[in-house]
Formats: sequence, structure tokens, C-alpha cells
Amino acid sequence: MMSGLTATFDEKERTWSGPKGENTLMDDDISLGSIIFKAMPNWPKNISQICDEDGISLTFEQTLRWSIRIAQFLKRKGLNHKDVIGIIAADSAYLAPLGIGCFFNGTPFQAMNPSLDEATTNKLLSQTKPAIIFCDENVYEKIKSASREWQPDIYTITGKVLGVPSIKVLLEPTGTEEMYQPEPLAEGCRQTVALLCSSGTTGFPKLIAISKVNFLIHDDRGVGIVMYTPSSLDWNTGILALVSSITSGTTQIRSRKPYTPENFVKLVRKYKINVTYLAPRHLASLISCPEVTSEAMESIRVLSYAGGSVSLATLERAKNIFTKALITSTYALTECGILAQNFTNSNFSSAGRPFYNVKFRVVDEIGHNLAHNQVGEIYAHTGRPWNGYYGSQEATRSFQDSEGWFHTGDMGYFDSENFLYIVDRKKEVLKYQGLQYWTTEIEEVISELPQVRDVCVVGIYDEKVGDEAGALVVISHGSNITAKEIVNHVAKRLPAIQKQLHAGVQFTEQLPANANGKTLRKAAREEFIAKNLLTKG
Repeated sequence: MMSGLTATFDEKERTWSGPKGENTLMDDDISLGSIIFKAMPNWPKNISQICDEDGISLTFEQTLRWSIRIAQFLKRKGLNHKDVIGIIAADSAYLAPLGIGCFFNGTPFQAMNPSLDEATTNKLLSQTKPAIIFCDENVYEKIKSASREWQPDIYTITGKVLGVPSIKVLLEPTGTEEMYQPEPLAEGCRQTVALLCSSGTTGFPKLIAISKVNFLIHDDRGVGIVMYTPSSLDWNTGILALVSSITSGTTQIRSRKPYTPENFVKLVRKYKINVTYLAPRHLASLISCPEVTSEAMESIRVLSYAGGSVSLATLERAKNIFTKALITSTYALTECGILAQNFTNSNFSSAGRPFYNVKFRVVDEIGHNLAHNQVGEIYAHTGRPWNGYYGSQEATRSFQDSEGWFHTGDMGYFDSENFLYIVDRKKEVLKYQGLQYWTTEIEEVISELPQVRDVCVVGIYDEKVGDEAGALVVISHGSNITAKEIVNHVAKRLPAIQKQLHAGVQFTEQLPANANGKTLRKAAREEFIAKNLLTKG
């Protein structure tokens, strides 16, 4: 079981540091593909993955052979570390071997969620122009249209398209698998292994170039453990889960179905899942689902969430359901990997303490470092190389300064025990009558109401007073709570004038979110305004 992190504070520099830790991935001479290649033969007959929908179950030995055959195909095509492979597909039995095959050949993959619209898909693919694209049948026409300019080879991963080859043709025996060795690194530990999209929660997503050192492994879970995450290769969590499961002998459950609480319960019961990684919105939806009981969740030993904040009320309810689980949180950015983790069932609302080899500063508006319990922008220094935003040096320089500090854009503070607390996004700090407030504080108070399943607070600008707070709320099934009751609850809990719901409350069936469960605050604001106009009209 995981243990807690220790942290130290340097009074003179006003910096917080996590523990020192060794990381074999920093070795310039060892590729991520080589690390995986050496680990997989340790448990050849054990199950590496099970795909729920089609029942395909692969041992580590079978997964290794499929991965080698895909890598050999990429090698025959003349592809290397300077090329890009496109992957636009839902999770399936073929996705892990495809990703590992890319690692083996040293060819970075650009993974994108298949639910992205055609315009976004076109714009992102046209930046890299992948030589080969793997996609599911249901998005083939979209991918064909988006890549018409350079006409790459396209292979389907699931389904069939007349005249289009399937990934299955690459899985046939070659007779040379036993002699295969992964490609050595051509550019050291900085070499890009994947291109992932930024969240796009406040604007158009950027492509993030990720090297092998993002995938730190400090985990003692392994053989006999069953793991599940809704995230796939298009999300940092999905790749981390793949690398950690493959290198530690863990069985990973895969499902092509979109995440729902009901399907999650079915998977946990069927496969006795022990470890799960969820997005905050997934966790919030779980605790309001009648089927999610302590009996149904009995096998869960570690429940980890990442990608945003979770209200204290939600965490307290989760603790009463997942009675045998350690509930952990991870503060991470796709650009720089894991920054902090909370391994305790105390300090629930904290992002945790600094991760191995990570340093933090909390900085005010004029660049001064702050001390404990003072809110400012969070800067992080990992000591690990970052390849920046693909094709955008300007955006890269604005995110990481010349001294290597990442300007996260998150506002937060450290308490006296060196636990980090995230308050809000810097760009989402709002002002009412010149007074600052953070939307997450109001969201947490609204989430205390048991009738509320999900909430997003947005700022509605008024030229006389500034940003008026408004709440877009999803209520639990059968609830009849009113907007006035929510407004009154906030007024009682947060009496400060700038924290009142001056713009009111609007109800919705579901908050707008990206494919990986992050709330799209800009879209939520637009929905709130539209509903507000209808109400007044």
C-alpha cells in the first residue's frame, strides 16, 4: 500500500520540496520501450488486460508479442522518432499493444479522443500530419476528411470499413519476434514519446510534447491487483496507468463504453476491481448513484482521482461508501507530470504534499514568494525536461520560465503542515465591487447540499459591479430543491458580499465537460447565460 509523502519548507527561499527519489526513467540510455520490454517477461502467463465488451483477455506474453509485431511493422515502414502516429479511438484490447509498439519503435503517437468535433480534429492533426493513423470504424470518415491534405495510411482498430486495412493484419506472426530489440533513444531522455491535447477547458487545446520522464513510477502495486480507469491513451492518466500496470504486473480492465456510474458498478462487481483512477466529475456522479453502495464497492482498496478539485462534502460521502479504500488525490499537469499527491484519508480537501523531486513556490502578483497560508499563483519545478507545446515556442516560454519553473496558472497555498490547497485557476479569479473571490469556494459550499449532484459557478459580468457569481447546478434524481434555497444556503455559509449568487441559479441535466470529465467552464458560462435569457424572456 502507498505511504504518505514528506515535505520540507525552506524559510529563506520560501520554497517547499518533496522527498528525493530515484527514477530510472531519467537514465538517458534507457528508452521507455526498453523498460517495458524488460519488465513484461517477468509474468508471461498472468493476465495483463481484459476488454469487457468483446471478452478479449491477453496475457503479458501475448501483449508483448502483439506489441513487437506492431513495432516491426512501423520499422518496416521506415518510421522513427521524427515521425508521428495518429491514434483516435476508444479503449479496446488493441490500444495497449499499439501504444507499446510505438514505445518500442521510438515513434511518438498523437492520441486524441474520438469525440472531438471534425474542425478540432482537423486542426490538431494538420499540425503534425501523422504518417499513419489508427482509428475506430465510427470515426473513419471524420479522420479521412481531416487528413485529406496529406492522405496518410489509415488502419481501423475496431470495426470494419470496406477497403481499409485493420490493425489485426499487423498482429500475424512474423517469425522474428524472439530476435526483436526495442529501438535505442536517439535524443536521450528528452525524446518525445507522446503528443497529448491540453484540457481545452478555457480555450482551444494545445498539443503537448511529452518525454519518457513524465511517467514516473513510484508504486508497489503489482501482481494480483486489478485496476480500472476510464482514461485511455489520449489522457495522461491513461498512459500512466498503462505504463505502471505493464511494468508492475497489474491486470487492467478495459471498457469501450462511455463512463457511467452504473457501468462502473458492473465492472467492479464482475472483475473485483481493487484500484481505480477517476476524474472528479466521475467521483461526484458515483456518490449520488443508488447502485453505488459500500457492499458493491467492497473490493476497492485504492480510489484515486485527478484532474481537478473535489468538494469536501463529496469526499465525506465517498468515505462512507468506499469504507475499505484509501482515497487519494493527484495534482498533475499534462505538461509536467505529477506534482503532488495526497495519500491520507485526512486533509481530504488538500492536493497533498510535493511529489518526489518536485519544488514549489507560491508567488504574488509582483513575483514575491509567499509563506504558509498565503494565496498566490503556484509555480512548480520538477527538474525534468519538457519539450514544450508542439510548434509554439511562445506558448512554451509563457508556461515555463528560463529557470525551469512552471507557471501553473493555479491559485493556492500551503498550510502549516506543508499540504498544498488549490483555490482556483488564476484566470478564473473574479472580482465583485473590486473584491476577489474564487468560484471553487462557492462550488464547495453548494456541494454540501445533498440534493446537489454537480455544480459549476461562473462569473457574469456587469459593468456596474464586475463579476456576479452564478451557479449552474445538476440536482440529484427526484430532488425538488429550489434556486432560492441554494442562494440562501450560500448566503448563510459565505456572508461576504462578493461571494453571493448575485446572478442566481440555473438548473441543467449535465454540466458541459470534455471527453475526460473536466468541466468546460466557458461552455458552462454560455449555457448559464442562455438559460438566464430564457428565464427572463
